[in-house]
Amino acid sequence: MVKYIAKPDLIVGRKYRCLARNFDVGVWNGTAFDYLRTKFGQKFMDVEFHYDDGPPYGTVRPLELINE
Repeated sequence: MVKYIAKPDLIVGRKYRCLARNFDVGVWNGTAFDYLRTKFGQKFMDVEFHYDDGPPYGTVRPLELINE
Protein backbone atom coordinates (compact mmCIF):
# COMPACT_ATOMS: atom_id res chain seq x y z
CA MET A 1 0.00 0.00 0.00
CA VAL A 2 1.26 3.45 -0.90
CA LYS A 3 1.73 5.84 2.04
CA TYR A 4 -0.06 9.11 1.34
CA ILE A 5 -0.92 12.39 3.08
CA ALA A 6 -4.25 12.37 4.96
CA LYS A 7 -6.83 15.08 4.24
CA PRO A 8 -6.41 16.94 7.58
CA ASP A 9 -2.69 17.36 6.85
CA LEU A 10 -3.16 19.04 3.45
CA ILE A 11 -2.74 22.81 3.01
CA VAL A 12 -5.27 24.71 0.90
CA GLY A 13 -3.75 26.32 -2.18
CA ARG A 14 -0.57 24.21 -2.17
CA LYS A 15 0.66 21.86 -4.90
CA TYR A 16 1.13 18.15 -4.26
CA ARG A 17 2.71 15.34 -6.22
CA CYS A 18 -0.08 12.79 -6.48
CA LEU A 19 -0.90 9.28 -7.51
CA ALA A 20 -4.16 9.81 -9.42
CA ARG A 21 -6.04 8.66 -12.50
CA ASN A 22 -5.53 11.73 -14.68
CA PHE A 23 -2.66 13.80 -13.26
CA ASP A 24 0.63 13.86 -11.35
CA VAL A 25 0.47 17.34 -9.77
CA GLY A 26 -2.64 18.92 -8.26
CA VAL A 27 -3.59 21.84 -6.04
CA TRP A 28 -5.62 21.11 -2.90
CA ASN A 29 -8.67 23.42 -2.72
CA GLY A 30 -9.92 22.21 0.67
CA THR A 31 -12.39 19.75 -0.85
CA ALA A 32 -10.64 18.20 -3.85
CA PHE A 33 -7.59 18.52 -6.08
CA ASP A 34 -7.68 20.98 -8.98
CA TYR A 35 -5.60 20.07 -12.02
CA LEU A 36 -5.21 20.77 -15.73
CA ARG A 37 -6.64 17.87 -17.73
CA THR A 38 -6.04 17.02 -21.37
CA LYS A 39 -8.70 14.95 -23.11
CA PHE A 40 -9.19 14.50 -26.85
CA GLY A 41 -6.67 17.29 -27.47
CA GLN A 42 -8.56 19.79 -25.30
CA LYS A 43 -7.13 21.23 -22.05
CA PHE A 44 -9.43 22.22 -19.20
CA MET A 45 -9.51 22.49 -15.41
CA ASP A 46 -10.94 19.50 -13.58
CA VAL A 47 -11.10 18.08 -10.05
CA GLU A 48 -10.55 14.70 -8.42
CA PHE A 49 -11.26 13.78 -4.83
CA HIS A 50 -9.00 12.50 -2.05
CA TYR A 51 -8.70 8.74 -1.57
CA ASP A 52 -10.13 9.08 1.96
CA ASP A 53 -13.47 10.10 0.42
CA GLY A 54 -13.87 6.47 -0.62
CA PRO A 55 -15.31 4.80 -3.70
CA PRO A 56 -16.27 5.60 -6.32
CA TYR A 57 -14.94 9.18 -6.29
CA GLY A 58 -11.90 9.09 -3.98
CA THR A 59 -9.11 8.49 -6.49
CA VAL A 60 -6.20 10.75 -5.43
CA ARG A 61 -3.38 9.79 -3.08
CA PRO A 62 -1.24 12.88 -2.39
CA LEU A 63 2.36 11.75 -1.93
CA GLU A 64 4.31 14.91 -1.13
CA LEU A 65 4.07 18.69 -0.90
CA ILE A 66 5.84 20.49 -3.73
CA ASN A 67 7.87 23.38 -2.34
CA GLU A 68 8.01 26.33 -4.69
